[in-house]
Amino acid sequence: MRGARCDMQRLLPDFRVLKPEEVYGDLTFPNGAGERPYTVINMVTTVDGKASLGGKAFGLGSRVDRMVMRRIRAAADGLLVGAETLRRENVDPTVPTQLESRRVALGMSPQPAAIVVTATADLPLERTFFKATGFSRVIVTTESASAERVARLERYARVLRIGANAVDLPTMMTALARSLGLRRVVVEGGPTLNAALIAEGLVDELFWTVAPKILGGAAMRTMVEGRPLPLDRIPHLDLMSLHRYDSELFIRYRLVSGPSG
Repeated sequence: MRGARCDMQRLLPDFRVLKPEEVYGDLTFPNGAGERPYTVINMVTTVDGKASLGGKAFGLGSRVDRMVMRRIRAAADGLLVGAETLRRENVDPTVPTQLESRRVALGMSPQPAAIVVTATADLPLERTFFKATGFSRVIVTTESASAERVARLERYARVLRIGANAVDLPTMMTALARSLGLRRVVVEGGPTLNAALIAEGLVDELFWTVAPKILGGAAMRTMVEGRPLPLDRIPHLDLMSLHRYDSELFIRYRLVSGPSG
């Protein structure tokens, strides 16, 4: 079947055969509860858990994975990435124009807002991310970030300073909800940001594409990189859905606070 056109199979919660473009076609997220947006992580890794190929995530997943990624993104008010992801990847935070009308019908802007987290405000301004139009940009940095760098970024984006030497993630999430009105956010890495958000209990769901590849290499990064979580803060994952396209798997989990037992 490799390389051949085939349908998508939904294996859970019930079996169904779909066209790839139908997957997550009606996806919606609830508004965030309390003081933060409803937050989901969307990542692709190899079967052995590696989150990059040659230092980049691009190339791990298939054309279908990239299509599914944009449908997940289209269900959110904002897209959140870390500074290292922006440095390594040519980040295009937009969704296809054919998805804009559904977003507008659901009360969202045509394109999600794009948010970057950076402690130092040191970002590559030559990237497409800063030159493209049609979406709003937000940079979240720290009080200790260089005033000169912040001034340069303010030409392209709204800049929020939150935290002294590291971005205070719970406060940032509150600001995204209160100040920017973002009630649903998709996080697309990198692994360090994923780990920090999970550690703070700020993630509600995980969308995980398992690419049918094995890379090996003990030093290569996984989708979550950081200090081990205390045993009483390890989230339990409830399986919500499972799709298969060719040999690629698309998994959706809900994160539940506390250990699994």
